[in-house]
Amino acid sequence: MRMLLGSLALIFSLFAASAQADIAKMYFGAGLTDGSVEVGASDKSLGTINATIGFHLYDFVGIELALGSASDQAGSVLSEPLLNYQAALLRLGYRWDRVGAYVLGGQARLDIENNLNSSSGGAAVGLGFNLFGSETTALNFHVLSIDGGAFSTASLGFQYFFGGFR
Repeated sequence: MRMLLGSLALIFSLFAASAQADIAKMYFGAGLTDGSVEVGASDKSLGTINATIGFHLYDFVGIELALGSASDQAGSVLSEPLLNYQAALLRLGYRWDRVGAYVLGGQARLDIENNLNSSSGGAAVGLGFNLFGSETTALNFHVLSIDGGAFSTASLGFQYFFGGFR
């Protein structure tokens, strides 16, 4: 697992070194999520909040870091979560006027309560859509599956693009 994370970090750093370090290519987002975690043969639904930060290397290629926290009780999502996740993802996307679509792939780490699931993370895949209201803000729908469905999220939120979409 460390070797895979190290390889992903090397690939991301090579892409970043070839791109100009420009704040206008950065974006961040936040969302409210309905997540589910596998518990034995069934799934347990969890309320989740998530945050992303990303950097567009080229028009259609970027890197994205995501993190989230989940619980089955609204008051404990941040204070005593049942699950936390972090992910480093490669983002490939395309934009048509004010609509963007993208796919995600990378590696994720899960920190799950012991009585729920024994997974500690693995491959992360996902997809998403952006509906731009202005040049810098977008309504975002985002789906992410970690470790073959050990944890899955479907979030609705926003993303802010510092330099606007281009």
